[in-house]
Amino acid sequence: MNRPTTQTGIDAAEAWIDSLDEPRRSEVRHLHEVIRAAIPDADIVVMDYTGPVVGYGTYDYSTSRGPAGRWFAVGLASRKGHISLYIMGTDERGYLAEQSQDRLPGTKVGKSCINIRKAALVDDAVVADLARRSWDQLKQPHSSPATG
Repeated sequence: MNRPTTQTGIDAAEAWIDSLDEPRRSEVRHLHEVIRAAIPDADIVVMDYTGPVVGYGTYDYSTSRGPAGRWFAVGLASRKGHISLYIMGTDERGYLAEQSQDRLPGTKVGKSCINIRKAALVDDAVVADLARRSWDQLKQPHSSPATG
């Protein structure tokens, strides 16, 4: 089982955010604060997933082969040309992130990843709603994201 390097706690997240150059540092810090306010009971980790990712609300997941590892309900990463917001939750219509395209203008949305090129265009209420819905679903011990 390949486990990403993980640091736990708010201090690890703050140190990573502080290491970013402006204006990205301020953009990521703002999204970090929106997510933390939306899901204050979620634990925080920094994982290495093709670069650092701040994960909020970790949970154990498994595959058809059995237990596979630990992941997060919501993730935040700074990539070369954008900020990635990972929303791992699903509902009866599919992935929450994928359903949010019309609510997040100027972003590129995949199944569980929202690539944000202009953070100022992103509605904090939408980010908070997606974070809450994802964490509320995945904090349940029996829950896991959809496969596909």
